[in-house]
Amino acid sequence: MTLGASTLDTDKLRKVRGLMDRGATAGEQAAARAKAERIAQQAGMTLQQALSTLDSTPSAAQSRNPFAGFDDWMESREPGYKARTAAERAEKERKRLDRCQELLRRYGSEDAVFAPTAIEDAVRAALEPLEDPENRMWGYREYSGGKLTPAMWEALRGAVRVPETVQEAWAAYQAHEARQDDRCAFCPDYTPYQWEEVWRDALVHLLDNLRTPSAEGIKARLMWVREVANLGYARDMGRDIDLIDALEADFHAFAASVQSGHRTAADKAAQVRDLLGSNPGLSDREIARRAGVSPQTVGNWRRKLKPKS
Repeated sequence: MTLGASTLDTDKLRKVRGLMDRGATAGEQAAARAKAERIAQQAGMTLQQALSTLDSTPSAAQSRNPFAGFDDWMESREPGYKARTAAERAEKERKRLDRCQELLRRYGSEDAVFAPTAIEDAVRAALEPLEDPENRMWGYREYSGGKLTPAMWEALRGAVRVPETVQEAWAAYQAHEARQDDRCAFCPDYTPYQWEEVWRDALVHLLDNLRTPSAEGIKARLMWVREVANLGYARDMGRDIDLIDALEADFHAFAASVQSGHRTAADKAAQVRDLLGSNPGLSDREIARRAGVSPQTVGNWRRKLKPKS
């Protein structure tokens, strides 16, 4: 057996090959093929080489399935168990297919669901010079997932507008996750590309660390706290400590400004950003009146916050 074959995740590849061959739609099959290529690449193999190992390699499910016979055992204890679970699976699949139909009406085609967004395209191009063929798991130099390198941050900031407030980061995170959920509806085993993961990791870092001592910023961070609590897995403790520190610092700064009645330039800038995000149709003069700044300041922020084309 070659070294590549010994590091190949054959069980995952076997499942993905099933989607390649029997995916419900062309888009699902294409997404499965892309995932299979990444699995093979991580083992230092071509897709053809990786697939050729499956016929001679027994799956873990075949060799050591701890749940073998579980359905029969449950049926003996709870008559009707098999029929009930089959009905539940059928209902879950019906809901998935219904959602796919709704997404097709929204996007126009399945290809459009999987098409890269403008941000994804820009991030991919910006990070391309940092690709490292030796880093098969994460794809980029000195990147191990989760923590971006200074070079990656520089590349991102030169390609897209990186959020500057918690509420902006929260909105960007929600948009990213919504698109991934839409893709998973068509391909339940969809695996994001490396650059998609980098963008998500960047947003998570901002949500954990950005300082935005305003009511909207604190509200957005509390929604992020709820999201973290519902992730379904435990994060690194250091990230959670950063998140608590940022929330606590913002709360104390905001409470102090309310109690003293004194609003700093940072407070006013935060309110301008909040108003531009929640009420972009307001004139510069009206936002300036509400925030207590000049219309020129509002205009400067409006231009700065305008998405890059």
